[in-house]
Amino acid sequence: MQSTRYVLLDFDGPICDVFAGFPAPEVANRLRVMLKAAGAELPQSVQEQDDPMEVFRFSADLGRDLNHATLNALTDLEVEAAATARPTPGAAELIRRSGEANKSVAVVSNNSVAAVTAFLEAHGLLTAVDLISARLDPDPGLMKPNPHLVRQALDQLGADVTLSLLVGDSVTDMQASKSAGITAVGYANKPGKADKLVAAGADVVVTSMKELANSV
Repeated sequence: MQSTRYVLLDFDGPICDVFAGFPAPEVANRLRVMLKAAGAELPQSVQEQDDPMEVFRFSADLGRDLNHATLNALTDLEVEAAATARPTPGAAELIRRSGEANKSVAVVSNNSVAAVTAFLEAHGLLTAVDLISARLDPDPGLMKPNPHLVRQALDQLGADVTLSLLVGDSVTDMQASKSAGITAVGYANKPGKADKLVAAGADVVVTSMKELANSV
């Protein structure tokens, strides 16, 4: 961490458990109810889907109006969830210490800009973050593992890729990092996740955000 100048952090996982108080399966169900009410036919795979992001991805096949409606509904639900999100121990320290060490900090997330902003503001971290590169576009194809959001952050920060890293807890975070040419740091916050992150290209794996905060 000491040689790193640009610290990119995924939101859900490394910074907080965004759906801790408003479970992801309930969010996914709310999206399904909205789509069904609008007349959409949902395949069995979507009806059984617990991940709201996957419901949003499916909405891209339903036409512009339903895709935009799903984007807006998901954003509203994420903002609601952000109010009861559980902070990840060590994340706030990492963000603040990185800033104190003159490192640029960005949040790079498939979650909405509005949800990320709401959480950071509620926890006094918004001014400690230099940039939020998160979901705004209705095209789910721009979300990770597509490196679009990572590259957007790097471009806006004017970052040197050799001095940049992304901390993420998912395979898609690792894939996006490698595609963007930056160091991929896997946050293995559940048993068995470390092997999956390494297989996806993680250069380093940690089991605690406090470990990273202490290495700044």
